[in-house]
Amino acid sequence: MKQNGQHAGATANKTRIEQAETRTEQAETRTEQAETRTEQARTRTELAETRTELAETRTELAKTRAEQAEIRTEAAETRTELAESILQRVVHQVDPRQEIPTLLLKEPPLNEVASQKSPLEQLTSRQREILQLIAEGQNTKQIAEILKISPKTVEYHRMKLMAGLDVHDVPGLVRFALRVGLIAPES
Repeated sequence: MKQNGQHAGATANKTRIEQAETRTEQAETRTEQAETRTEQARTRTELAETRTELAETRTELAKTRAEQAEIRTEAAETRTELAESILQRVVHQVDPRQEIPTLLLKEPPLNEVASQKSPLEQLTSRQREILQLIAEGQNTKQIAEILKISPKTVEYHRMKLMAGLDVHDVPGLVRFALRVGLIAPES
């Protein structure tokens, strides 16, 4: 009988030990989870601090750009005032014909005029193609698909067109194309 009691006591002790080990493992798991959550919180805090620093940097850059814009505006106003001042002096004090260099008053020789290319002839064939497609109302992506080139290449050619023709927008390119007869005016 004593053996049965000892056996039962040993089994109970073994069960209690197993339960204690299970609770210890659970506690360790909870500790690891808490450490993981703490680390995640630290990471989120660091990210938030980084975002704050980036926002502050962007704000400083925006202020710098605004200051630079103000400086450029002031410089432009100064140049305008200077030009107006010079114009006033010229108008009120000097006969304008005396100020114009004699080279500007002479007409160029006829052979020089004949040898100058028209603006349309100065364009490459690819630029003429792109100008025509722009004037026909195609957008960059459509032009790229039609000519089997990248949209960036189309943008490059459009930029070169505008620079070469001294045109500053797409409607100006369309007006140029109409003026030189690259496209027919709509009825």
